[in-house]
Amino acid sequence: RVLRRLDIAHEAEHVLRIDLEATAFLKNMARVIVGTLVEVGLGARPAGSMADLLASRDRTRAGVTAPARGLTLERVYY
Repeated sequence: RVLRRLDIAHEAEHVLRIDLEATAFLKNMARVIVGTLVEVGLGARPAGSMADLLASRDRTRAGVTAPARGLTLERVYY
């Protein structure tokens, strides 16, 4: 799977919008990416570690799986 785009926008107080675009998603892939980004935001891991983590393709190096609440599939392209 190839992650083509990841955008983060501040929507409201305590609300972030994270848009992911990929060729396809593995089970829980989006939730794992978001959970890892939360760890970055909390200072539990350096921001620069994300590119290496994604390139490693090693799930054990990633953060926790974020809850499904708030996750929305907006569009599917063929």
